[in-house]
Amino acid sequence: MNASVPPGSTSLVSRELLIEGEISGEESLHVDGRVKGFVRLSGDLFVGAGGVVEAEVEARNVVVQGSLAGKVTARQQLEIQPTGRFHGECTAASFEIREGAVFEGTSRMIDPAAAKSGSRSAAAKPA
Repeated sequence: MNASVPPGSTSLVSRELLIEGEISGEESLHVDGRVKGFVRLSGDLFVGAGGVVEAEVEARNVVVQGSLAGKVTARQQLEIQPTGRFHGECTAASFEIREGAVFEGTSRMIDPAAAKSGSRSAAAKPA
């Protein structure tokens, strides 16, 4: 872990910002603006109510209050809150989709024990 990044720190993409490209880092990210491209985080991704993410995402936890479209890998949990909209493909150890939320796409479960060990071959086989 990078010693210059305080544990639990979070970066913010504010409402007026549009970021296109690749975002990667050790911390968490809160998006109230727009992000397009690739997001790879050791921490969590939080998409605020006004946030729009169109990206390939890899993060520990992903919480959606706004809109997220793309291919998502949540090493622990994907949570879509009542105002949230998800469109795409998601792989996660657990899912929480609240009443009123929109989930359109496919989902795949990761074995939680394998996810904690960081194994990339943790995806469960379809039944």
